[in-house]
Amino acid sequence: MIKKKLQTKKPQEQPEEVTSLESLPDVLIEHIIARVPRSNHPEISLVSKLFRRIIASPELRLTRSKLAITEHVLYALLAFPPHPPSWYILNASLRLRRVNTLPPMPSGSAVVTIGHEIYVIGGSNGSEYLASVTVVDCRTHTCRSLPSMRIARYRAAAGVIDGKIYVMGGCVNRSGRFRVETFDLERQIWLGSQINSLLRDIVTYDVMKEKIYVLGRHQCLGVYYPKEGTVQSYLGRCNLGGLWQASSCVVDDMLYTIDPGCSVWTPIIVFDPEVNAWKPVKGVCGLPPCLYWYAYESKMANVGGKLVILVGNQSQLCNYYGEKYIWCVEIALERRHGYEIWGKVETVEVVFETTESTTPIIELCRSVII
Repeated sequence: MIKKKLQTKKPQEQPEEVTSLESLPDVLIEHIIARVPRSNHPEISLVSKLFRRIIASPELRLTRSKLAITEHVLYALLAFPPHPPSWYILNASLRLRRVNTLPPMPSGSAVVTIGHEIYVIGGSNGSEYLASVTVVDCRTHTCRSLPSMRIARYRAAAGVIDGKIYVMGGCVNRSGRFRVETFDLERQIWLGSQINSLLRDIVTYDVMKEKIYVLGRHQCLGVYYPKEGTVQSYLGRCNLGGLWQASSCVVDDMLYTIDPGCSVWTPIIVFDPEVNAWKPVKGVCGLPPCLYWYAYESKMANVGGKLVILVGNQSQLCNYYGEKYIWCVEIALERRHGYEIWGKVETVEVVFETTESTTPIIELCRSVII
């Protein structure tokens, strides 16, 4: 008699139940998205219409506010000539991603940031100078227009002091070149302009100690005093203008910039207006070589009290074959012994790469609080 081997039946596998995030209540999804870094929202909005609706909703901003969630986010304007500049955002994965919902911006615009908004002032559309003013809402990635300036401007200087935006320089006609226009943020109107002597060709600008510092060509310097409505000009070399260049930003009312020649022994230097002198930022090491080679084509921003520098691996003046990169360098700052400034390089990463034949131009980078 042959015994049949008993076969034990295996329990039938149950299909694994997959829970979709969209099956959760909207309020819960909103609280989850609120905790995701704002710089990743453009990518999350591509997942579904529901996510896109929640990210664009004012309720999400209210939830983030109630949870006391704010962050500093870096935006950059990159241009691939002959195309106009477009906005890019540095996400949490340290990649520059284009913000497709924002239109291209005029080249040569003056830019200031207030909270979560970026004010784009004047510029050129390729055929003429512009007097228009566009406000970019970085929470919703939408734009709105403000009343136009009285004078069209290209590569002007601008600064925000006491609830007013001051715009100067960058005019094509000689009579308007020296007019300073003031926009009242509360009343949303342009106020009467004043006649002031100011530099013609503006390289860069920053605000320190409630004064607007403007760097012109040939290391000329202008300082605008809004309360007095006057400008003090320094022709030729001066302490500040001697080493200041376009890649710069202000942290705690002191001006930081790059000095590839290491005139004061370090590549990152700081100008202290209290002593009217440049000082080295000590301890900075491990910078990529391209920061020395193309320092004058880089751009710097204050991101939550840290220096963030964007620099390409090729010159914007020449178009070479091969991949083109943009490096991001993040430097934490520390004050020691009351007067020494030390820096620590925390990040050196490639954040953008392209095989386009045209080398990207980094028009500017700015930080907003969202």
